Amino acid sequence: MVDFGAIIGDSADWTKKVLFQPFNFKKWLILAFIAIMAGSMSNGCNFNSGGDNHYESQQQQQQKQGEGVPLEDGSGCGGGTCAAPSAAGQDLTAFWVIFGSVMLFIVALLLLFMWLGSRFAFVFIEDIVKNDASIRKPFADNADIGNSYFKFNIAFMLAFLITIMLFVVLGILIYTQAVYLAFIPLVVVFCLVAAAVGLFSVMIVDLVLPIMYKDRIRTLAGIGKAWALVKANKGNFVVYILIKIGLGIGAGIAYMIAAIGAAIVIMIPIVLIVVALYFLSKGLPATAVLPYWIITGAILTPICVFLFYCLMSLNLPFAVFFRSISMKFLEKLDPQYALIPSEKQVAAQQQ
Repeated sequence: MVDFGAIIGDSADWTKKVLFQPFNFKKWLILAFIAIMAGSMSNGCNFNSGGDNHYESQQQQQQKQGEGVPLEDGSGCGGGTCAAPSAAGQDLTAFWVIFGSVMLFIVALLLLFMWLGSRFAFVFIEDIVKNDASIRKPFADNADIGNSYFKFNIAFMLAFLITIMLFVVLGILIYTQAVYLAFIPLVVVFCLVAAAVGLFSVMIVDLVLPIMYKDRIRTLAGIGKAWALVKANKGNFVVYILIKIGLGIGAGIAYMIAAIGAAIVIMIPIVLIVVALYFLSKGLPATAVLPYWIITGAILTPICVFLFYCLMSLNLPFAVFFRSISMKFLEKLDPQYALIPSEKQVAAQQQ
């Protein structure tokens, strides 16, 4: 059995060395940016779409046409003869052009961030291994394996979407056929597939990526080597997953407490400054109020964005810690993947 206590202790020591010995604010911010781009620190955003509630069925429209009643869209009918339909109701070309352009832009943006994330995943590994905060050189050096991982991510995402659509279609068929008991095996299969996808994702991120980085091999070859290690260490891998879940819950709670505390500390002076600026604007001439707030907003906006980025950066120790744990665990499974130097190696390098 792998000594997980030693893995956790060594990972904590290496995290402390990378981030706090000595503490470098610039290094911290750069590593935080790399971790965000690599997906080790993520944010979610939701958006809502709305529709027009004023709806009239096609049957009602046809009935009005037959009765000679003028329609709401402006097309009048008399004696069963209708006037020419309005351009607004029929010509949707502009709408579809705009819609298609927006969708293409979103897809292009998604692919761009997937490509950057695939490359930065290896930049993050290299900077942690080398106790560095470089971007340009690691970004170029890991081009081949980063591009391989990007292609794999596209294929994996498509397979995942097809699987989800398959379950949705099966659920609709079960509902329409009113065979509600069939939902039970469908839900069971869905849970099993979700668990398998989750385990596979952990193997990819925690084992395959460090193997690809060390051996400079492509994704499928890395999956083959990682799968061989997992098959030979099934029990250790299961324990690793459970420990990681527990540590993840604890890290999430700790980060929330730290982020809330830091947000309160930051918000107090910001609120005081805004209140002071508000009362200062009261003494200005009416013509100067708008330029005053425009200039104030131009100054305060980047400051607020920077402070928000600093709040996100509070999660960096956990990102470095969990990335270190994965590499230390891989080292225990196969000593040839000793990516993070030991204390003796660090001491020898310093001498």
